[in-house]
Amino acid sequence: MSKKVTRIKKTQIEVPSSLTQADILLGKIGNTQNEINEIEKELKEKIADLKAAATKKLDPLVTRRSNQINSLFAFANSRKDELTQKVRSVVLSQGTFGWRMTTPRVEMKKSDEQMIAFLKKIGRDDYIRVIEEIDRQALLADRPKIAGISYLQNDEFFVIPKQKAKRPKTLTQAIDRETE
Repeated sequence: MSKKVTRIKKTQIEVPSSLTQADILLGKIGNTQNEINEIEKELKEKIADLKAAATKKLDPLVTRRSNQINSLFAFANSRKDELTQKVRSVVLSQGTFGWRMTTPRVEMKKSDEQMIAFLKKIGRDDYIRVIEEIDRQALLADRPKIAGISYLQNDEFFVIPKQKAKRPKTLTQAIDRETE
């Protein structure tokens, strides 16, 4: 059984000392990424195959279950008054069925925008929620000097190795920092 990793140490590495060695290293990175891509592609294909096989097995079972529930409902609903005289659930040796009230919900005959306008018109603003949030795009565009706000940019190192398969979109994966 493998142990849970709690700390990772940086390994000893060979640093290229020339552009030629850096080019060779880029080739190795490309080959390693090709291997990763191939394994991930195989994994996606296997997952798709497994999902298709599971769906093929599940569909008739889901249909059978739906029919069984409909049959039980037809039996129970015609006897609802009799079955719910004392309690709303019927407990039998093989399980329980019954009725329950759903969680209350709000339904409106008009769109949210129309209802907001109507609530404002009749002076019921207390039922309108206003969400306040920082407009980061405006701050970045204007860059005003405000205490507690700073504007940061990092100089990140990137590698684009040549690979067998071209991807239609560049996918970037950070390997040395936590993602949010």
